[in-house]
Amino acid sequence: MSTAHLPLFERLSRLLNPLDPAEVHGFLCGLLCADSTLARDHWLALARGELTDGVELTEPVRGLLSKLFEFGVAQLNAADGSVTPLLPDDDAPLRQRTDALGAWCHGLLYGLGLGQVERRGLLSEESQEFLRDATQIAQVGFETDTASEADEIAYAEVVEYLRVGLLMILEDLRRFAPSSRLH
Repeated sequence: MSTAHLPLFERLSRLLNPLDPAEVHGFLCGLLCADSTLARDHWLALARGELTDGVELTEPVRGLLSKLFEFGVAQLNAADGSVTPLLPDDDAPLRQRTDALGAWCHGLLYGLGLGQVERRGLLSEESQEFLRDATQIAQVGFETDTASEADEIAYAEVVEYLRVGLLMILEDLRRFAPSSRLH
């Protein structure tokens, strides 16, 4: 089956297998927040070393990770604050979307942890609270195949909370890195 007509997240899932696109994007966001001067080659080395346990990446996967890097940099530089977690489309089952949400949080926390963001003491109390919440969200799952309207609304609110929390962290860290690429 051709992947050309599949939604972006599903295409990425197939092309990045066994990597999870949500976790990879969260990891990238965390790394870019921690180090706004992160170079593409260093990103690829970190992705290989941290996400694949050192397994060599194929050229197509390297190319896709490079494009994802450029996408992540552009998202975090967007003047309108339009950065958003890379998650399955809204027509995907809620269980799949919540699993991806948890994977994105896991990746974000891992990227921020590698950058030792909390140890630098640059995060506001609100950002620190967000990280505690993201830790909890990373462990949440949805146990049923049917979702109510309330479940859908709650999911959308959590996605928005993660988006705003990422922007808070980014703002905290930019305040102390005036010469960074991300501004």
